[in-house]
Amino acid sequence: MSARLAIVLMAAVVLCCHLLLMRLADAQRSVPLPREVADVYEPERYATYLAYMAAHRRLGLVRRLIGLAALAVIVFTPTLAGIERLGAGNVYAITLLTFALFWCIGTTVRVACSYYDTFRIEERFGLNRRDTREFVRDTLAAEGTSLLLSVAGCVVVVFLCEHLDGWTAGFSLHPLAMLGVCVLIACLLGACALVAQLVGYVAFRRRYRFTPLPQGELRESIERLQEGSKRKVRQIYVYNESAKSTGKNAFLLRLPHRREFGIADNFLDDNSERELLAVLSHEVGHLKHRKNHLDVTEWALGLLVFLAVFLLFTHPAPVFAFCAWVNRSFGLSVNNYYLLVQTAVYLLMPLSFALRSFDLYRSRCNEYEADREAVRAGYGRELVSTFKRMSSDELVDVNPHPVVEALEYTHPGMYHRIRAIEREMEEEAAAEAAS
Repeated sequence: MSARLAIVLMAAVVLCCHLLLMRLADAQRSVPLPREVADVYEPERYATYLAYMAAHRRLGLVRRLIGLAALAVIVFTPTLAGIERLGAGNVYAITLLTFALFWCIGTTVRVACSYYDTFRIEERFGLNRRDTREFVRDTLAAEGTSLLLSVAGCVVVVFLCEHLDGWTAGFSLHPLAMLGVCVLIACLLGACALVAQLVGYVAFRRRYRFTPLPQGELRESIERLQEGSKRKVRQIYVYNESAKSTGKNAFLLRLPHRREFGIADNFLDDNSERELLAVLSHEVGHLKHRKNHLDVTEWALGLLVFLAVFLLFTHPAPVFAFCAWVNRSFGLSVNNYYLLVQTAVYLLMPLSFALRSFDLYRSRCNEYEADREAVRAGYGRELVSTFKRMSSDELVDVNPHPVVEALEYTHPGMYHRIRAIEREMEEEAAAEAAS
């Protein structure tokens, strides 16, 4: 099988999986809501929610179909061979030109769908507060940051791939020396990830206006929530979410060098102080999180990936064979590193799917643990009431299909989440009664 066909087939399989998940989600919405979330929506509001989800489903399907069609055109036409000629054999130029082609197509489709979503769907259902100027500014900031980081990433990848042969004397170094090379590359990639995180943080801060929460009882209450945390959050800000949407949120931003709370201004305006403290006590639960078997498993998986790279460095024949197969399939004479990476990503999708599923499961477990911290702090009822109100206001799917939840949700669905909180409150009440 040629690499051309393999890429398109795998992309088609991914699309079919999305279609299957969409069918499961639609079937789940025809089932009556469980008791725990039955009071989230009034009948009229629930009808609005169903229309909202249907509109998003159609838009998502159109976007995926356009993406698959564009990929097929690029793959089954001499486009990439033409890029090689245009790049005149320079691997940096070839890689960046290929990236530019995919980026322009992807960005055009993404921005067009985002515009339609914002001003046709979100606007129709009363969830948008941005005007066109604000949309353009936010889009330029987000896409500009993404472009900057992606170009830098392409350059780093090409640089590493082009110099590995020389650094490793044709991949013939002693295994210990090769291990050292792998460690140095891992450190370099880690440093690049930290820089990317910092750039993303700066871009995020430019999209919103952040003002420090003034001194007073509320700030003191938030600081008291953190008793028992090893690293306390001193930076507490209010940001202007109301200028962009009706969404309300309060979050904890955790960076290697910084911790800060962000509170949406409309959350402060529309919710009680105890409801705010309930959400922030959940975030404090993440601060108090202790390593468990899932964290150990994640580190073990990371170590296995590192060992796999080490084995490929010491036995590079499969990599050379893969590069030759891709080049032969596309009629190329020079390595197109963007194409090689994208082909590897498509072929490794089953593995990445399994790893992502584990990561999502771990994330949901962490959310359950943080919810338990809010219950222990005495804010369980307020947390439930806040979740229900926000779900209704933001037209959230409160009872997703279990398969959809397992494969796509970083946070538990509201049904499972509220049920777990209520169970924890019952256990806390039973323990108090017994004592």
